[in-house]
Amino acid sequence: MDEVLFNDRDLSWLSFNNRVLSEIHFPDLKIYDKLKFIAIHSSNLDEFSRVRMAELEQLAAKENQPGTGYFARTLDAVRKEAQRQSVEARILLEKKLLPELKKSGIVLYHQPKKFHAIHEEEALHIFMSKVLTYIQPIILDEESIFFLEDRMLYFLVSLTEKRTKAERKMILNIPADILPRFYELSSLKGLKYFIYLDDIIRIGAKYIIRKYALNAFYAIKLNRNAELHLEEEAEIFDALHKGFQARKRGEPSRFQYDSIMPDNLVLFCKQYFSLEEGEMLPVGRYMNNSDFFSLPNPVGHELVQHALKPLKHRSLSLFGKYFKAISRKDFLLHFPYQTYDYVLVFFNQAVLDPFVTEIMITFYRIANGSYIVNALISAAKNGKKVKAFLELKARFDEANNMYWAEKMAEAGVQISYSIPGIKVHAKAALIKRTINGKEQRLAYLGTGNFNEKTSDIYSDMGLLTSDPRHCSELESLFNYLFDKKKPPRFDTLIVPQFGGFEKFIFLIEREIEYVKAGFLGQIWVKINNLEDPDIIQKLYDASAAGVLIKLCVRGICRIRPGVAGLSENISVCRIVGRYLEHSRVFVFHNKGAQEVYLGSADWMTRNLRNRIEVVFPILNLKLKNEVLKFMEIQFTPSAKTQLLGPDLEQVDFTKNPKQYCAQLAFHNYLAKSVAK
Repeated sequence: MDEVLFNDRDLSWLSFNNRVLSEIHFPDLKIYDKLKFIAIHSSNLDEFSRVRMAELEQLAAKENQPGTGYFARTLDAVRKEAQRQSVEARILLEKKLLPELKKSGIVLYHQPKKFHAIHEEEALHIFMSKVLTYIQPIILDEESIFFLEDRMLYFLVSLTEKRTKAERKMILNIPADILPRFYELSSLKGLKYFIYLDDIIRIGAKYIIRKYALNAFYAIKLNRNAELHLEEEAEIFDALHKGFQARKRGEPSRFQYDSIMPDNLVLFCKQYFSLEEGEMLPVGRYMNNSDFFSLPNPVGHELVQHALKPLKHRSLSLFGKYFKAISRKDFLLHFPYQTYDYVLVFFNQAVLDPFVTEIMITFYRIANGSYIVNALISAAKNGKKVKAFLELKARFDEANNMYWAEKMAEAGVQISYSIPGIKVHAKAALIKRTINGKEQRLAYLGTGNFNEKTSDIYSDMGLLTSDPRHCSELESLFNYLFDKKKPPRFDTLIVPQFGGFEKFIFLIEREIEYVKAGFLGQIWVKINNLEDPDIIQKLYDASAAGVLIKLCVRGICRIRPGVAGLSENISVCRIVGRYLEHSRVFVFHNKGAQEVYLGSADWMTRNLRNRIEVVFPILNLKLKNEVLKFMEIQFTPSAKTQLLGPDLEQVDFTKNPKQYCAQLAFHNYLAKSVAK
């Protein structure tokens, strides 16, 4: 029954990653933009194999029907689709992107039959001077099994001992985690040449391994289970350190190998590294396409898409003193369409303002070299009371968050850490000022992390407000996070763990009741992931009642739109472009008096039941209309917007798009408002 009502979450996510790969076909992209999308696609698959594939393996192993149960069938389908996408990405790289790169005057040696003599000489010099010190050749034997590290690149080398003629096997590391993956060589005939680190090692290895004849090199790579299964311990730092070690030694989830590797060596790898057949996936000669993020661009801006210059905020930019402005009215920010500097100024002014007494903030993913954290450190050193809640269980950012937690604590910032059993995913800050004995509160509420690095590529929104309805309830939430004081009822904010899920259900049911009473019922939602079965079932109920539902879902999407008798009134679209769509927006028609919410929560079981999120209403009519315009643009037929069918099939608007790109259209909309 579930398979009739819901799409599989993992296959739906893979369909999104396939859309990422298809972005390279759009004519507005330059060659380095296309290589970036190849890199994003590869990075996504890596993380997917380390987390979801590994989890599916565990779930399949626990089923009563080994190999034939739901999770086993899902795992098989997921592996096949991931492999299909890997092959497609390799073909696109070799047949489309590298030739296009050459037309732009850049040659990357890729499976070369031979090198120019000068380039082979240069590659050998690079090997001897810069690479050799990191090379660790290991002859394999049955007595001690070599441990393949997660995500690291290796060669499995076939050898012949020169004296005895015995056949041996060797592991040779490719230290791309330490050294550049690509090296520039001398230009020839107007072309600039680059070489993989892999091929530099192929050229140089024969000069240092003299006892053996090196017969063939085959690239291999292993992904391991990266999920941290933390026991709730009194000291979270100790638990995380133990988790990091467990992550490094996690069970295999995906083993990739050069597709030309002979069958006897494939079998050897299976037995020697204790792999399951389904985990073994043949790919091309080169792995880690995510390294194309770092391919040098010796030509310059003409090989990348024209960047959209961040816009000024029409009214906030007119004020020198933000707190005075925010005390008068709310301000809505759109990133990266508008510069993230406004958020940095907000915190920097809090450091310098003599009336600021206290700053409270939540962190989920902190930027390296964070300006905001450094501002908080300065505020604490200036005698202000600073409280920061850090979610140390933010996957793959745990170590960075731990580093900054220690730095802030050393400076006198009061730090609170993860709560047992849940994650704190809220994006919020509260500043308290006291002027002539009277307290004033100002808040920042956002859809994205306090991270100035990702703000350049993630499409998010943020609200600056002094509205007492927002600020009072936000302070209650902070009191819970810092002092475990149970908050009173939330009437303005929607907060999972404190009635948030029930509030969403109420808002959907209210639209159903309006339709039954003869009014228009309408719901517009933009989220990253839609997975929670109870929310989806309620949306099906609303569709059946006649509520018109438009959804924009970037990634996981388990709902099946447009199914007769189930979801005729539901449509789903997906947008992929120069920015990563990340904002969460919820609009309920409410008999024409639209209620508009922004926030950090997706409609996933984990967000609604296992996290603390903050979803906040936009109460200012002008700002509400601005969000509605944003949503209208998101749902307008576009060349870069795809409709999703009931079985995840994507329907392009390219035959009759009303706009080329929703992101460009919204940028132009904001630019016109600034120009007025």
